[in-house]
Amino acid sequence: MHGSILNKLSLRSVLIVNVIVPLLLGVGAATYFGLRSMEYFVEQRLQEDVQLVARAIRLPVSYSLEKDRFGSVSQALQSVFRIGRVYGAYIYDADGKQIAAVGAVEPRKPQKDLVEVVEGGERKGQYEKIEGRRVYSYFVPLFDSAGKSSGILQITRKESDFEKYIHVLRLWAAITLAAAGIFISAFVLFGFHRAAGQYFTKLIRSMARVRQGERDHRADPEGPKEIADLARSLNEMLDSVNRYEREVAERRKQQEALENKLRQSEKMAAMGQLAAGVAHELGAPLSLIDGKAQRCLRDKEISEVHEKNFRDIRQQVQRMSEIVRQLLDFGKGAMREKRWTKAAQVAGSAVDIVKKEVGNTIKIVTEGPEPDPMIFVDPLRFEQALINLLRNAAQAENVTMVRLGWQSGPNREVIFTVEDNGSGIDQDIKSRIFEPFFSTRKNSANTGMGLSVVHGIIQEHEGAIEVVGTEMGGAGFRIELPPQQAGKNINKSVQGKENG
Repeated sequence: MHGSILNKLSLRSVLIVNVIVPLLLGVGAATYFGLRSMEYFVEQRLQEDVQLVARAIRLPVSYSLEKDRFGSVSQALQSVFRIGRVYGAYIYDADGKQIAAVGAVEPRKPQKDLVEVVEGGERKGQYEKIEGRRVYSYFVPLFDSAGKSSGILQITRKESDFEKYIHVLRLWAAITLAAAGIFISAFVLFGFHRAAGQYFTKLIRSMARVRQGERDHRADPEGPKEIADLARSLNEMLDSVNRYEREVAERRKQQEALENKLRQSEKMAAMGQLAAGVAHELGAPLSLIDGKAQRCLRDKEISEVHEKNFRDIRQQVQRMSEIVRQLLDFGKGAMREKRWTKAAQVAGSAVDIVKKEVGNTIKIVTEGPEPDPMIFVDPLRFEQALINLLRNAAQAENVTMVRLGWQSGPNREVIFTVEDNGSGIDQDIKSRIFEPFFSTRKNSANTGMGLSVVHGIIQEHEGAIEVVGTEMGGAGFRIELPPQQAGKNINKSVQGKENG
């Protein structure tokens, strides 16, 4: 319950409730008890004033009574009003009979008090009522020169005189207490603001900015050690949250990439099995058709029309046989044995083969590092992958230049890139570029199997291939062979080698 109430209060309110209010209550209690002591002291001083007046006229009055000089007695009583503020002065003989009085009101005859003073011979002070007014009466015994009791002197003073002094004292105490309360509250609140409040306010503002979406904002570690530590802890928490979110995003990205690769691999594997089956089924019929057409062409009496038709049949059969071969390569692979090979050697062989096919119409260049890296591959299979990529680049629209490059990565992986300056690949077909029989070219000689075969060969070597952008403006393919497929560099470079 207490905690729920505190949760609804500001820090300043909590400070007022838990510090300032108890402090003011303590000051008030101390002031109260101090005021009570002061009131008692003032009352004693006022009573002493009456007693001093009585003692001052005691001897003259005693002497005048002894000499029966009642005129002198009256003068002595009249002098009381010149000495101090009194309500009345009265003289009684030894029997308690009033023999002289000065004052507006006649007091009651306190026979009991008079008897006690006469018999005891001691002074006595007390409060009593005279005509509804409370007064303080002080009794002093009078003695003659022989030491015999000759009477009693009574001096009275109104209690209201006491109360006036006490009222003024209480008023000043209340004013002082109020001023002290205001000063203490202002001093404590100001001191709290200077020492901690302003830093808490800045910290709360920083937290509000973070809550509103400024995730890169950090609090300034200012103020006392505890507040500065709190700000640093907040910053460390925000840094940890950001790191965690980045790690989660990176892991999610990696997971999505792995899932995409897995789906692609599963799809390619399924299509590979289908392609291998189709290739086996087509192989025998195609061989039979080609053989029949060849025997018909040997007939010397064949007409020109039939000869042309049979030659077209053989040409299409050869094309389909090439497709069957590619299907077999795609379906089950033909990798024989891996060995350590120079990257430049494999790249150079692939470039030489494609260069003979394209002639001087397209310029092909190679770029490699010094020293040349070693790769652990099946040279013929990996060379076939590079040939297919180079052919794909050379057959693209508006291509005049193709570049084959390779380099060592920071983790000892080897990266091959094939780029051209053609029209490039549309963004919406990049995800399908490695699918079997997928092609954007209208050339009937294109089977759509070249890049699918490349994808399969790279997977055989536990590598990865992807479509990338290129500074040349056309299409770009990036092959990455993992470290276990790449060896140490050798002191040979083919950098700047140009063919054509």
